[in-house]
Amino acid sequence: MSGLRWKWIVAALAVIGPLGFAAFTGHMWEDYFITLRSSRNLVEGQGLVFTPGERVHTFTSPLGVLLPALCSALAGPEREVLSLWLFRLMNVGFLAGAVLLVWRRFDDLRVGTIGRCAFFGLVLADAKLTDFSINGMETAILVFFLLQLWTELERTAGPRVGPLAVACAGLMWTRPDGCIPAAALVVSHLLFRPREGSLRTVAWRPLLTGIGVSILLYLPWLLWAWWYYGSPIPNTIIAKSGVTPPVRLADFALIPWSTLRGATMFPDLFLPTYWSHGGWPPGLRYFGYVLSLVGAFAWVVPPLPGPLRRASFALFLGMFYVCTIILFPWYSPPWMVLAALVVAFTLDHLAIRATAGNVPWLASTVRIAAVLIVAVQATLLVATAWQMRVQQRVIEHGVRQSIGEWLRAHAQPSDSVLMEPLGYIGYYSRLKTYDFPGLSSPEVVRAIRGGVRRYADLIATLRPTWLVLRPSEIAADDFAQRPVLRDYRLVKSWNVLPELDAVPYLPGRKWVEWDARFHVYQYQPAAETAPR
Repeated sequence: MSGLRWKWIVAALAVIGPLGFAAFTGHMWEDYFITLRSSRNLVEGQGLVFTPGERVHTFTSPLGVLLPALCSALAGPEREVLSLWLFRLMNVGFLAGAVLLVWRRFDDLRVGTIGRCAFFGLVLADAKLTDFSINGMETAILVFFLLQLWTELERTAGPRVGPLAVACAGLMWTRPDGCIPAAALVVSHLLFRPREGSLRTVAWRPLLTGIGVSILLYLPWLLWAWWYYGSPIPNTIIAKSGVTPPVRLADFALIPWSTLRGATMFPDLFLPTYWSHGGWPPGLRYFGYVLSLVGAFAWVVPPLPGPLRRASFALFLGMFYVCTIILFPWYSPPWMVLAALVVAFTLDHLAIRATAGNVPWLASTVRIAAVLIVAVQATLLVATAWQMRVQQRVIEHGVRQSIGEWLRAHAQPSDSVLMEPLGYIGYYSRLKTYDFPGLSSPEVVRAIRGGVRRYADLIATLRPTWLVLRPSEIAADDFAQRPVLRDYRLVKSWNVLPELDAVPYLPGRKWVEWDARFHVYQYQPAAETAPR
C-alpha cells in the first residue's frame, strides 16, 4: 500500500476514533458546561457572560467559547447534544489536519515506518487526547496549532511568516498559556540550531516577523477582553491562582531531579484522567514514567538527531510549567504530543542504526517495543471509554445534571447556589453561583484572598440560598467548628453508589464515585432568630 494511501488512512482514524469514542460514551465534560453557559448567553443576546448582568471572564479559551457559541446558534436552543456534536466535528477536523501536517514533515525528515507507527499510535490512541477532543474541551485545537508550529520550525527551507504567525496566534486564541509551549519550541530551535539539509542558521527574520504578526493577530481579543471585563486576565486564572500552592525557588530548580525520582506528576502525560485517584493497575505509573522521561531527557545525548533533541528540550522546558501548576488532565495532551515525537524519533533512530549495522536483535527489540507501547496505549483508551460511558450515564446525567434541573424547578430566579462542581449544576440551574475556587464568582475570589479557606467560613460569608455539598465536604472539621448548616435544611439527596456497584468492572472507580453522592440544603432565614 502506498505512503499516500496510508496518510489518508491515518487521517481518517483521527476522525473515526474520537467520533466512535463519543458515540460509545456520550461524554460531555463538566467544565464544558461552564463555558457553554457563557456561549449560550451570547447567542441569546445577554452578552459573553456566565451570569447576565455580571461581566466576569469565566472561561479560559476564546475559541473554546466562541466556537461552541456558533454551534449553539446552529443547533438551536436547548439542543446541547446536537451542539456538542457540531463542535466534535470541528475538533476531529483539527486532529485530521494535524495528522496531515506531521505526515508531510515526517516525509521531509525521512521518518520510517516504526517512527510513524509509534507516533500516530501513541497520539491517536491517547485516552486523554481522544476524550478531550470530543467532550467539549478545546484540546484538539491546541494540539493542531502546536504541531503546526513544530512542523513549520522543522521545515527544511526555514519557517514561513504566515503559517508561523497563525500557529502562534492560534495557540493563544485557544488558551492563554499556549504561549508557553510556543516559547518552549522556539527556544529549543534557537539553542539546538538545525544542521540538516540547507537550514544551517536560524532564520531570524521570518521567525521574529511571524511572532510579531501573531501578537497583532491576538491583540484584538486581548484589548476587547480588557475593555469588556475590565482585565485582560481571565477570572478563571485569578481564581485558580488563589488556591495553587506557591513553589519555592529551590523546589523549582530541583524539578528535573524530582521528576527523575518520580516525585512529580510529569508521568501523568501518558496516563488516564485522574488515574491517581485509584482503581488502575499500579504498574501503569512505570509506563508513563519511562515514556515521559525519555521525552524530557533525550536531548542530553549529543549523537541523537536534531529534530529529536529539539522536541525533547522543548518538553524539558515545559516540564517546569507542568510540575508547577495543578495538572488538570486536559493540560497534558500538548506535552504528551511532544513526548510522543521524541519516543517516535528515538525508535526510528534505533531502527535505522540496527539496519545499517546489521544488528537483527536490536531491530527486533525496537519493533517489539513499538508494538507494546502502542498496545498499552490502546488498552488504556478502551478502558477509559468504558469508564467515561459509566461516568456519563451514572454521574453526569444521574447526579450533576439532575441536581441542576431540580434546582431550576424548585429555586427562585433570584436565588444563589454554592458548590464546587460548577459545570452541569450551574448550567442547568441557571442560578447565580458561588463556586470554589470562584471561577464564576469574584465574591469567592475576594473571600479567599481575604483569608477564607474553609467551606463553612465561605458559607457564613456569602449566605447562599442553596448548598450542594458532598458528604466528604460536610464531614470536614470546619463544619464542626463552625456549624453554619444549622441555618440550612436538608431538602434532597443523591446517591448512585448502588448503580456503580452493579457495574461488573469499572477502571478508575475512585474518581467516578467522587461525585456519586450529594446533599442539597436550602437556607431558612427564620432559623437566624429561632432559639438555639
